[in-house]
Amino acid sequence: LLLFLPALLFVRVAGFGVRETFSLRRPEGTEVAGGLLLIAGAMPLGWFLAWAQGFVLPVPWDMLEGLEDLITAESVPRLLWLLALLALTPAICEEVVFRGVLLAGIRGRASPVRLAAFNGLVFGAFHISFESAFRFLPTAWLGFILAWAVLATRSIWVGILMHFVNNGSIVLMASIPALRAWLEDGREAPPWVLLAPALLAVVVGVRLLSGESSGG
Repeated sequence: LLLFLPALLFVRVAGFGVRETFSLRRPEGTEVAGGLLLIAGAMPLGWFLAWAQGFVLPVPWDMLEGLEDLITAESVPRLLWLLALLALTPAICEEVVFRGVLLAGIRGRASPVRLAAFNGLVFGAFHISFESAFRFLPTAWLGFILAWAVLATRSIWVGILMHFVNNGSIVLMASIPALRAWLEDGREAPPWVLLAPALLAVVVGVRLLSGESSGG
């Protein structure tokens, strides 16, 4: 609410158009599919970025293990609660601020890629502290992907869906023992088998969102 309500109040007081500022256009089916493919590929690529960054900025695994315990669900009610708290709420509130107000304020001043890159950098900086500087690069990557998708579709709903899928996947992977063990085995390096499918998903997702697949 500390993000969501001030954003709404700012738009209302400044007299900006709500629909235009928050990109409330309803997405088409192909755009929804493109967004899902894009985030499905972007998540493993973000994992590879975090791994590569680890050669310069070591990942504090002890701290991450404590965080994993906090986001692990041992029952269905707790799983639903964590999805609401850590996936749905950030997906709505953070998108309203970063892919809503912030992105609308700079839209049209540069190419979509440059605007998305700036948005991603700000999004990454918002999520770091002295103890969590290692989060900057993968979070900025996520912000870049989300911003580009919203710019391409002119629909914040695509960004909200992609954001929810990203965060929700983290909760699910931490809560399923087999997946959690598989992820923990990837401390030295992510599973390379994911790289090619991730790149393919990103390429297809980008084509769907940009309309290239239909010659648009």
